[in-house]
Amino acid sequence: MSSSKKPTPALVIGLIFMTALVVLAVVLGVNVIRLSQLTAIEAATTPTPEPEAANVMQVTIDPNEPTPEPVLRAGSSGDAVTELQTRLQALGYYSGEIDGQYGAGTKAAVKLFQQQNGLDADGLFGGDTRKALFADDAQAYVAPTDTPAPTDTATIAPEEGTVVSFNEEAMPLLVNADHMLPEDYEPEDLVNMTDYCDASVVKIKANGIDGVRVAVDALMEMLRAAQAEGISSWQVSAGYRSVSYQQKLLDNKIYEYRKQGKSASAARAAALKLVALPGGSEHHTGLAFDITVPGQSFKGTKQCTWLAEHCWEYGFIIRYTAEKESITGITEEPWHIRYVGVKHALIMRDENLCLEEYVEQYGDS
Repeated sequence: MSSSKKPTPALVIGLIFMTALVVLAVVLGVNVIRLSQLTAIEAATTPTPEPEAANVMQVTIDPNEPTPEPVLRAGSSGDAVTELQTRLQALGYYSGEIDGQYGAGTKAAVKLFQQQNGLDADGLFGGDTRKALFADDAQAYVAPTDTPAPTDTATIAPEEGTVVSFNEEAMPLLVNADHMLPEDYEPEDLVNMTDYCDASVVKIKANGIDGVRVAVDALMEMLRAAQAEGISSWQVSAGYRSVSYQQKLLDNKIYEYRKQGKSASAARAAALKLVALPGGSEHHTGLAFDITVPGQSFKGTKQCTWLAEHCWEYGFIIRYTAEKESITGITEEPWHIRYVGVKHALIMRDENLCLEEYVEQYGDS
């Protein structure tokens, strides 16, 4: 007698699972074939995008061409500026420090080279200026005159009632205790600095501060150059003063020392170390300014450092230094600048002369 075995439940489940896998594989295969067909149709009917440039090499600089030199300007720095300063110095246009920084002195030297070589004097170094400067036959600096022409009008106080105009070529007017100005001395072409100056560049401390136009113009050019180098927050605290106003300042300073217990003679002597005699103050000329920083002591600031380094390039001198105190009779005032003109200022800087020494050496006193 024979008997047959029935399939177990596990075998039935296994057969069902295998059948499902086969069906899934068939379905996936059909979908893949259909997707491939659709992709082929899409590719055949859609054009391939073309680049805007017919040849990408057309927008690439020819490697055989020389690399263009960058244009150097105020604020530039590095070896290229060092090379520029070295060349300018060799040709006599630049007398500053070779530091690789394109500051006001470097710009002034570039402009001077451009002027003497018939180029556009914009202070930018590139193109034609570069070719001319580094040419084998580059023109060396030619000074208009070797030294300022001697003149006696610079050291003699003007007669009373005279209205005096500034002369760039004349020897700077020397004003001190030995070279006094008359009480009614008045410089020509005074401007109100509050109205005249750009408030975004410099703050004028008081509305009544005046200055001679040519000196104020030079001052604004200088402070704009400083601002371009990131040195701002400038203030003018003093400009032109009449002789009578100077007398009030001296009297006030003497009174301060008297309150401290000094005798009359001692108070006056101490005051005269800080305040010039009426008639002996540079401020009477309208060419002198006290430069400060709002809310700060000026000495030791970045503005003070920049001014001492660059003021000469714009025709100003630091009138009273500690080094020359025995000659000027005035204690150090790093904030007090005097306009004398670029020609005179640069000689005074290069030869380390205060105004008294300069007039004695080059003037007809």
